[in-house]
Amino acid sequence: MRQKKAANRDLPPRMIRRTRKRKNGSTWVGYYYNGRAADGSRVEIPLGSNLDEVKVEWARLDRKAIPKPAHLMGRLFDDYEEKVIPGLKSGTQKDYLKGLKQLRNAFKSAPVDAVIPQVITQYRDARTAKVRANREIALLSTIFKFAREWG
Repeated sequence: MRQKKAANRDLPPRMIRRTRKRKNGSTWVGYYYNGRAADGSRVEIPLGSNLDEVKVEWARLDRKAIPKPAHLMGRLFDDYEEKVIPGLKSGTQKDYLKGLKQLRNAFKSAPVDAVIPQVITQYRDARTAKVRANREIALLSTIFKFAREWG
């Protein structure tokens, strides 16, 4: 079996991204489910153009669990907790889990793009435990570093 195209590697299995350049210079992006008909022939089912909504529709067609929206901080926290924290020493794990609990309360439903330095400063100033707040901000910085690696 050959590898997926580089443009589609960030997509779930059996999902295809089609991009078309329009006359006015903008680019249209559409997503399709690469399925099979009852007779075994290949069928592309259009899913839409909003990636989060498309992944929900893909999960329905593929009978998988619905993925969490990738653009929210809660997803980053979950990924960090399940991929990175188990590999740390026990003391560091406890410290990071305490910090994650506080960060989840503040940023869980925030879009990743909305967490800017001004927002982080407001978070630090609002916290009564200043040293703990600085440790949480350091953890947030580490989480962003891993998020860049994961894409």
